[in-house]
Amino acid sequence: MVDLKETSPCAGLLPVQIGQTALREVPQTPVWSVAPFAQQHKAVAGALKTVGLSLPEAGGVSRNGEASVLWFGHDQMLVTGVASLPPMPAAVSDQSDGWTCVRIQGQAVDVLARLAPVDLRHETGVARTLIGHMTAVIIAREAGAFDVMVMRSMAKTLVHDLTVAATGVAARD
Repeated sequence: MVDLKETSPCAGLLPVQIGQTALREVPQTPVWSVAPFAQQHKAVAGALKTVGLSLPEAGGVSRNGEASVLWFGHDQMLVTGVASLPPMPAAVSDQSDGWTCVRIQGQAVDVLARLAPVDLRHETGVARTLIGHMTAVIIAREAGAFDVMVMRSMAKTLVHDLTVAATGVAARD
């Protein structure tokens, strides 16, 4: 019989320190996709309020400790860090095993500028964009750090691309 062992998406790839840039995997938490049914935003907001969260503005994020609601597009959001969601009038799906998240600190803006076609110098929320050729979500964190989320199957490519970009930035110093 095969003995399967659970591993994180970036197992054996991170952490990495290149010059002033640090890359580390963000521990997996529950990730829920939530898309409110037509005319049900207030009811969804009420349900999220019961777990201490609120609906974010477009491009925004609302946080309560480790839990957050990320804007994910028109009538779409990701809820992270909440073990279970209360009943709500929305299409809800558990996407916890489908994502990986890497935190980049230090020269994060310079590194991400080599990979993402968005200006992150004043970013305070969420950006859905590309990292290299991958669809990604970039979440601004405190002190100039960013979390980069991609599909789990792209974890190795994400780490490779971030490492190459960080090496290029470090070479300038």
